[in-house]
Amino acid sequence: MTTAMDMVNKINPEKEAWNLKVRVIRLWTVPIFTGQLLPNSMEMILVDESGCKIQATVRKTMIYKFKQLLSEGRFRTTVRDAICDFIPKSALTISPFTELLETNEDSDFLVDVVDLLVSMSKEKEYDKDGKKMKMAVMELAENDHRIRCVLFGEYVDEHNRFLSFGYAKLLVVVLQLAQVKVFRSLCVSYPCSLGRVGLQNVMFTSKLGFNIDIPEVAAFRKSFIPHGVSASQPISIVGS
Repeated sequence: MTTAMDMVNKINPEKEAWNLKVRVIRLWTVPIFTGQLLPNSMEMILVDESGCKIQATVRKTMIYKFKQLLSEGRFRTTVRDAICDFIPKSALTISPFTELLETNEDSDFLVDVVDLLVSMSKEKEYDKDGKKMKMAVMELAENDHRIRCVLFGEYVDEHNRFLSFGYAKLLVVVLQLAQVKVFRSLCVSYPCSLGRVGLQNVMFTSKLGFNIDIPEVAAFRKSFIPHGVSASQPISIVGS
């Protein structure tokens, strides 16, 4: 007898047990905040065949049990893999800039964007509560709209690593699970004409990619290359 599967958007508090067939599209470990390299929890984003997503958490006392059973791109029950080609692999829910620019307050709801990198700041050192980390700002473009995106820590390294290969034209950025921020001030020199609404990576959570071979990037290149940006326009460096 085949067990009926529940859909993510049907989950509610009325019962505790649900049968889900989902894919893990993002998996990360959150360390304890005492300076020790020990996991506090495992976090994951699950998506079902309809594209609905939900976050799931494995508490630190249960990590030992699930660590070997979970990996990005699939979801395993306690006894077997659930292999489903019909569940989307990237499951991006792209937020248009016109929608993001209407934000008035910081949001805890994380968003996905696919946009063109047109400029970036030089790397800076950011000091928060005595802890120093790398920081850089990207300017992303979508049609006539621009939004800046602040990167911290290892995301700056990832950004620099890709640019070091010499890709300097028509660089499409895929940023998954980013936070929408309303900036009160800027930490680096950058044009104030970009406005107060921006994006920021979430440590351990966000996923950053460049010129990824996925349908969303192909669609962006075909239909949403920003007005006034030519195919030969290089990335500019902003700020001292």
